[in-house]
Amino acid sequence: MSDDRLKYVVDMANQIAVNLLHGKEQQQCVTEISHHINRFWAPSMRAQLAEAANNDNYQLEAMVILALKQIKNEQ
Repeated sequence: MSDDRLKYVVDMANQIAVNLLHGKEQQQCVTEISHHINRFWAPSMRAQLAEAANNDNYQLEAMVILALKQIKNEQ
């Protein structure tokens, strides 16, 4: 997978996290991120996000990393 594509999905996931975080408990935010990604992202994009999480070159927000565990459980 190209670095540009992985950076794109990381940026999108991080933006979702930032937008959903305001005034919410951590677990609620994590759940909302995972639901959003499962609902609106294609399986290939979810796979790319998981790939990026396994690569230290990409800086995923902590909430996105936690959401990835729920995303895997919900699929």
